Amino acid sequence: MAEPQIDDRSGRLWIEEGEQRRGLIAEVAPLIPVQRTDSFAVPEEMALRLQIGRRVRVPVGARGRLVEGFVVGVDEGPWDHTLRPIAETVDAESFLTPELVALGREISVHYACPLGKTLKAVTPEDVRRARGLKNVRYLRLTEAGRRLLGGDGSELPPKRATVLRTLAEGAEPVAEESVLTSCGVSRSLLRTLVRSGLVAVEVRKESVPDAEEPTAVREPDYELNEEQRNALAVIGSQIARGGFGVTLVHGVSGSGKTEVYIHAIRRVLVEGKQAILLVPEIVLTTQLVVRLAERFERVAVLHSRLTGAERSRMWRRIAEGERNVVIGTRSAVFAPCPRLGLICVDEEQESSYKNLQAPRFHVRDVAIMRGKLNGIPVVLGSATPAVETFYHSEHRPDYRKVVLRRRVRDNPLPKVYLVDMRDELAQRKGPVVLSEPMRRMLGEALDRGEQAVLLVNRRGLAHRIFCPACKTRVTCPNCQVGLVAHRATGQSVCHYCLARFPTPTHCANVNCRQPLLYLGLGTQRVEDVLAERFPRVRIARVDSDTMTHRARYQRVIEDFSARRIDVLVGTQMVAKGLDFPHVSFVGVVDADATGLTFDFRAQEKLFQLITQVAGRAGRADTPGRVVVQTAAPDLPALRYAVRHDYEGFVRSELAARRKIGLPPFRRLARLVVSHKRHDTTCTEAEALADRIRETIGRMNLPNSDVLGPNPCAIARLRGKYRYDLLIRTADASRLRMLMARLETDRALRTSATLIVDVDPVSMH
Repeated sequence: MAEPQIDDRSGRLWIEEGEQRRGLIAEVAPLIPVQRTDSFAVPEEMALRLQIGRRVRVPVGARGRLVEGFVVGVDEGPWDHTLRPIAETVDAESFLTPELVALGREISVHYACPLGKTLKAVTPEDVRRARGLKNVRYLRLTEAGRRLLGGDGSELPPKRATVLRTLAEGAEPVAEESVLTSCGVSRSLLRTLVRSGLVAVEVRKESVPDAEEPTAVREPDYELNEEQRNALAVIGSQIARGGFGVTLVHGVSGSGKTEVYIHAIRRVLVEGKQAILLVPEIVLTTQLVVRLAERFERVAVLHSRLTGAERSRMWRRIAEGERNVVIGTRSAVFAPCPRLGLICVDEEQESSYKNLQAPRFHVRDVAIMRGKLNGIPVVLGSATPAVETFYHSEHRPDYRKVVLRRRVRDNPLPKVYLVDMRDELAQRKGPVVLSEPMRRMLGEALDRGEQAVLLVNRRGLAHRIFCPACKTRVTCPNCQVGLVAHRATGQSVCHYCLARFPTPTHCANVNCRQPLLYLGLGTQRVEDVLAERFPRVRIARVDSDTMTHRARYQRVIEDFSARRIDVLVGTQMVAKGLDFPHVSFVGVVDADATGLTFDFRAQEKLFQLITQVAGRAGRADTPGRVVVQTAAPDLPALRYAVRHDYEGFVRSELAARRKIGLPPFRRLARLVVSHKRHDTTCTEAEALADRIRETIGRMNLPNSDVLGPNPCAIARLRGKYRYDLLIRTADASRLRMLMARLETDRALRTSATLIVDVDPVSMH
């Protein structure tokens, strides 16, 4: 009896030596929660139409359960073991180009996510379902029809013969409508030819003709200044040379970075190529999108608020080369541009570029991966670059940095004032919403007929509902966080699990039942105080409670631009992407909400937020002033933000991170373990940490360790207890090696829920 053999690829046990065969073999990434690809035989009937990126159904497991997967490779070769055949194709065509499949492989490895799941995220479901497309019937001549034409064809009626000769003229099928028109025949005659087997029908999905009128290109009446021209020269030289490279455009707010992007994009359009411009969130960058759409004729805008049909049609137009400029949010980084020549990432430091579901990729880093795969330039722009990006721009050979230190028209940066709220509380009885300096400077701006923006980084009326008698805080029963009171609905809401309850008025403790206090500042509270203090001022609140649709946000922006609104009060939605010439005052009501958290990036995020919102003031001829209210004026981020000293801040932050081993000096992966039972969560997290430490020891990885497990900053969320642990390695390659080994050794298997977040941007 022959020795049993185990094939490495199939994992099956065979008793006898298999007979060697030769044929097409497809490598398929199935949609299963395991990082692997499998080989399958390609049936003869699929051989001519199976493409890389095509969705198929394949049998997996001992019982051959059919699951969907993506073809990631097709090759002809021998095999000497039994290969299961592909069961069927799912789509009529492939929506993933070989380039996007290669990008998917990179993302899958880097972010430790199964390849099948990664490729599913690359192409939107609406695109795969071909929503918004019409069915077009095509006719082709069958072999029986060709044989009939090969004879004298005298037995064929004239009209039928005309149709067959028309189809025989070309190798490609002909649209049915075209045959009807050119041959002057009826549909019933075509149906007869189909029933007789002389003609075959193919149905294809095609785009609906574009009804949009071409956009009239509008040019501004000013020229690039010297710094902008220098930045464009650096990017232009990279475009001219060809090949991959990253250019960081570090420009203060109002320095004209957008114009640099526009002129760089035009450089690649002249060469017949396409460009992608990525923005953090369409609803927050309405002005930017409108401005760019006015500067190019064929623009595609991709974002999460498109309907399924709109997204599907736009995706196809990009793939067919009908759109040469793509503007969009996270999904736009995967736009199927066949002639991609440039990728620009605006506000590259934004945390909203991080995908919150597996694969948990960061758009900036994926853009760089795609640029490297395609050998094209990538431009990153920001007034406050991420600490890692700044560091790379000074230490990596494929990075360059250009600095725009001056605002357009040489307008000065706004003066920033810090107000210590401890002094305000000592001088005034009761809670203080607006300090004396903020009330005074805001009033002066309004008296001059100017506009103002107030940032409150929390929505709602009060974020702390508290009983002063028994010291009890009203919290969400599902999450270990406080409920936020909302005036408009009379409800208190958990902003994590979205649970809603009637806002209580008295303590729930039966032994207390004292009236509750509503503490903390939210956008509704600030709006109320402003309306009381300035009764004639026109105020608009901008947060996710009021801006439920993009059209509402656009209307508010239009009204503010037309000066029908005097003051905008809102969350981060008012800090980004706004450019109004009459805004002279900006107020940050509570800076501590961002700076005093457990996240090691808290100081970086605070500096970025203050700098961004301050940049809304004094962008034209009106000088700007900014008041920042805080109870912690000694925070490093605030000290540097007052001086507009980004470089001083980032070098201080880099020195601190180097000492304790944080990015960019170490690479991180955060693993979050969650379960409904606290003891199970703790036990599973500790066992997982032990397995990872053992693997690091076996691999002998230098400068690699595991921190934790520890309870998460939000220890209970949506009914589950949460523990996290942090893997640190010397660099990205070692982290990839470690995550691959952990997957191979099944060390990440756990009875609890596990989230793997490589390069995390938040530690909540």
